[in-house]
Amino acid sequence: MRKKNIYSAILRYFANSPIAGPLLTFVLVFIIFLIFVPNFASWRTISGIITAVSISGFVTMGITILMIAGEFDLSVAPMIAMSGYLFGTISTGADSVIVNTLLKIGLPVEGGNPGLAIFAALLVPSIMGSINGLLLVFTKIPSFIVTLGTRQIFRGVVWIVAGGVLFQTIEKLPIYEVFNGRFDMVNKLSFLEGANFRTAMFWMVGAAILFEFILVRTRFGNHIFAVGGGEGAANAQGVRVNRTRVMAFILNGFLAGMAGIISFSQFRSVRVAEQAGIELTAIAASVVGGALMTGGYGSVWGAIIGILIINMLRSGVILLKVPFISADNFPAVVGVTIIAAVIINNYLRNRSTS
Repeated sequence: MRKKNIYSAILRYFANSPIAGPLLTFVLVFIIFLIFVPNFASWRTISGIITAVSISGFVTMGITILMIAGEFDLSVAPMIAMSGYLFGTISTGADSVIVNTLLKIGLPVEGGNPGLAIFAALLVPSIMGSINGLLLVFTKIPSFIVTLGTRQIFRGVVWIVAGGVLFQTIEKLPIYEVFNGRFDMVNKLSFLEGANFRTAMFWMVGAAILFEFILVRTRFGNHIFAVGGGEGAANAQGVRVNRTRVMAFILNGFLAGMAGIISFSQFRSVRVAEQAGIELTAIAASVVGGALMTGGYGSVWGAIIGILIINMLRSGVILLKVPFISADNFPAVVGVTIIAAVIINNYLRNRSTS
């Protein structure tokens, strides 16, 4: 009887803690890969996983906040592309539709303006997020359908803004190093041979700390959980449901803007179809990280663990050289991961309440 009580207590703990399950999964997968995957234990591989997470982690945080509120956003990729174009062209002062327009209205962008570039790259995706939220609130159409439509609209807007061309620069501005430069102070340590850690990981960790605090320590965060848990109950508690939803979409746009800045700072290039399909990966990471598809439950730290697991799986299958799972075919693994995570999460929750 005592063993059964201990077993039930463990199940309840894993079902009620938003990060316990994902953290255990991460540790198990990491150990398995250390044992069976060649070269997985190298600092080159580990730093590569963290570097990839430094970009997709921002998107995953935004998607997780929305999923906790009971919503989805499939239009993140055009927001990242818009952010990248704004940040890249304004910071360098390159001849472009964006810079020429800003010059006409008298803004100081000739020769580049990094401060204005950061402001625009965060503001415009936030506005795009607010459009999604307002459309959801006023039309009452599910967010899945709303953002499926705005994804195409936003992509068209990005195409017009970008002139349909790839933007690339060879300039190495200090601001790029600040956001996503090589962290050589760490990389050059003798015991980290081959490491390629970048400054972006500090921005991601900082954002995770900030938004986890917002979710669990502020009234607005409580409102997000309440809205995702049930609109009727949230209204009864005095929560301004529509405003909370719009704010969640704005935060998602802001984090997509950060992803665009981080991405351009590393690659110094951006295209109209930038990060296409990243929404699937972010949703998968959110689910693996413990967020419920039905809303009302989740964690920013769980989301970070989830995206680490996804990228660890990607690196693992590539290093294993599985013939039918190439880097281009990895979305198949992501799809399986989503289904498996939902099954496991539902199992734990059902057992904990039975």
